Amino acid sequence: MDKFVVKQGKKRTMSGHAKLKEHEAKTADLKPHEKCEGTQGFQLLQVRGDLFSCPETDSLVHCISQDCHMGKGIAVLFKKKFGRVEELKRQGQKPGGVAVLKTEQRYVYYLVTKEKYWQKPTYRSLESSLKAMKAHCVQHQVSRLSMPRIGCGLDKLQWDRVSQMVKDIFSDTDVAITVYTI
Repeated sequence: MDKFVVKQGKKRTMSGHAKLKEHEAKTADLKPHEKCEGTQGFQLLQVRGDLFSCPETDSLVHCISQDCHMGKGIAVLFKKKFGRVEELKRQGQKPGGVAVLKTEQRYVYYLVTKEKYWQKPTYRSLESSLKAMKAHCVQHQVSRLSMPRIGCGLDKLQWDRVSQMVKDIFSDTDVAITVYTI
């Protein structure tokens, strides 16, 4: 669905703007489906919907490679919406780290889970990235995160295992996490 054929027979990749519009159209009518509460103020809420329709004060999370390629999946939408790729690269994060952009109202977390865009992450690198993000959240009083099923789309990790990891890492915080699925 990422490609279309032009009359001359050449294949072209959709622009980031076109992908964003297609994503918005696909997710317009989706509704919530699951909630899991933890200790303290922590909660994990899973909803059906468009990640980019979350409150503008929620910080956003997704996974990228160290090379900051962001050429497929939801990463394309983040790249189009927030840009500043050179700023991310200058942060020099390696797998297991987290690069961070600050906007007017929120942080945007880029969990660096692999070295090159064509590689697959490990659960260990994702866990390290989540712990690095947690430290930033605690330090900067971030209380709300919205994310897709991180690592589970093109990266092929298993959501049951990833969601348990998120719960284990954040359960002793006051962070409310909303996970969006389409």
